[in-house]
Amino acid sequence: MSVRHGAVRAFIAATGRGRTWRSAEAVDAAIARRDPWPARPPAPTRGVAVAVAEDDGWPLVRLVPPRAEGAIVTLHGGGYVFGPEPQHWTFWRALAVASGREVVAPLYRLAPEGTAAETVPHVARIVRELAGAGPVALVGDSAGGGMALAAAQLLAADGLRPPLLLSAPWLDGAVPAPWRTPRDPWLAAPGLRHAADLYRGDLPVEHPFVSPLLGDLHGLGPIVVASGTRDVLHRDALRLEERCPSPVRVLVGSGLLHNWPLLPIPEARPALRAFVDALR
Repeated sequence: MSVRHGAVRAFIAATGRGRTWRSAEAVDAAIARRDPWPARPPAPTRGVAVAVAEDDGWPLVRLVPPRAEGAIVTLHGGGYVFGPEPQHWTFWRALAVASGREVVAPLYRLAPEGTAAETVPHVARIVRELAGAGPVALVGDSAGGGMALAAAQLLAADGLRPPLLLSAPWLDGAVPAPWRTPRDPWLAAPGLRHAADLYRGDLPVEHPFVSPLLGDLHGLGPIVVASGTRDVLHRDALRLEERCPSPVRVLVGSGLLHNWPLLPIPEARPALRAFVDALR
């Protein structure tokens, strides 16, 4: 592991970010302090234009490299209750430049105001419409990874098989068998379960919109998953590899934190290359 990875781990410990997920009460307190929805789009940077449209009440932020061909729908993590962080925009810009595809980031309504029953079909519709204009892929991290897999199951029923590129995906809302060794300094099952309850609304936690790992995994496109062994959600990636009939390539980050492909560490670079290679 790199020095930078150690610095990120020390930052998480020093700032107490891991405490957010230790209990339902801590999650509720963090929701009360969160920034207003929707998130502020990033400023344009060299090589990437930024445009914002609206889709049935959701802002769609488009990161467009020169001569873009095809699209990538990116779904941010945050436990369904928090918006995208700066590292999301940084990663998505890098993905747009490296792949030559337009990145479309739906700023979905956060839970508890936004629920799975409305969010997953909305995502699937966005992907379906983009697929009519050219190749499209789905990228999701953490909660966004679960959302991507859930939307892909709806798309598979229509015969659409977009590639799925997932970072530290949360695929079972119940978090029934969290990865416990070594200890995750960031996430914890009690807070995650509460966030899933807020997101699921009237749906049972076993519903495939909330726990897509328990849904129909047939007919999906190729899947690349990056997951670290110091992530309480690491077992979800392993279970997906075991259960899914479609090809699943798992990039295991030994000793790495949750969502390591989005962190400012050298270990993240191979994950970006693997994602881009999968698109080609």
